[in-house]
Amino acid sequence: MDADKANDVTAPTDAPAAEDPAVVDDAAWAALTRQVEEIVDDDYDLGRVVRAERIFGGYVNASFAVWTRTESGEHKYFVRKYNRAITEREVRFEHALLTHLESHGFDLASSVFPNRHGETFVTREEIVDGAPFTVFFGVFRLLEGEDKYTWVENRLTDKEYDSAARVLAQFHHSAFAFNPGDLAREQPPIMEFVPTLAGTFKECAARAHGTAFDEYFLDKLPSILDVIAKGVEVEALLGGLPITPVHCDYHPGNLKWVDEQGVGLFDFDWSKLDYRVFDVAQGVVYFCSSWEGPDRGELRLDKAAVFVRAYQDEAARWADPGPMSARELAVLPRMIANANLFILNWDVTYYYADADPDVAEYMVYLTENVGLVEFIEDHFDELAHLAEAR
Repeated sequence: MDADKANDVTAPTDAPAAEDPAVVDDAAWAALTRQVEEIVDDDYDLGRVVRAERIFGGYVNASFAVWTRTESGEHKYFVRKYNRAITEREVRFEHALLTHLESHGFDLASSVFPNRHGETFVTREEIVDGAPFTVFFGVFRLLEGEDKYTWVENRLTDKEYDSAARVLAQFHHSAFAFNPGDLAREQPPIMEFVPTLAGTFKECAARAHGTAFDEYFLDKLPSILDVIAKGVEVEALLGGLPITPVHCDYHPGNLKWVDEQGVGLFDFDWSKLDYRVFDVAQGVVYFCSSWEGPDRGELRLDKAAVFVRAYQDEAARWADPGPMSARELAVLPRMIANANLFILNWDVTYYYADADPDVAEYMVYLTENVGLVEFIEDHFDELAHLAEAR
């Protein structure tokens, strides 16, 4: 899953033509960097731009650190060029949520800066393949701390697992009263999304053409479809469970770290309203799955227990939404399975949408998440007891 391909930033409209893809890529990023500098200079009252640097990592948006200078000295900001598939409604939802969090005492998230016209984003019109697109840009507070991990490099210390879970609980508490009005993510909540997966996976399977990825996926598809069916059935048990803004991309790479403590949380562009237990479940999958070693493709149950118990302890500090109830804990194992299906969807759909996929790379993602599908089904009893005291 190439970050540049996912964001379609390899060919801005003002990039020079070149035969060497590496030259095209470098020229495109140089043009995009200039565009970001001009936007901060022309559309914001944040000082004159001194320099801008690309921030590597991520699969969806293009990110930059931008330095400006004012009479008070030099300042540093985070600037995002959103994927062209995002809608204005989604951008406004994210920015409204960040504003709400800031006003409700959650200081670990990036605040978003208004432009000279009072909006929290800037747009530019671009032509891609002859069609016009409106592209969104946002300027945010650049969070301090270290980028220690990614979504696949997740061997944290126990103190870091504990801290990450507490940050998630703090986020849920501060976000709980958020009212987005008619703003929302276009992607539906998890219990509307899971029923679509069977059709999506069958359509992808119909495009198989004999690669190692295709053969493995087709072999595992019947058991995956069985797990999807079980995931749909859990909806009958969810009535009345807390619905709150969820991060929906809560993994170790979206936290900043200092001395084994999470000190910053970013990338809220997947946030939506959904069941709180789904966000916890997705955190368990992202933080506690093993990508290497003898337990590769398994969920590290001891670390999952650290995560869930710390979440419960921190969430108990407040009434809203409070710690997960007995009903939430009862559905947590199935929601962990659904969260893994949510991630597996990206492995599969990105592969079949890629014109020239790296089969070996995609096989890493596919075998990991399919391994988790099987492991989760085999360890429901243990998952049901994650929150219990030792």
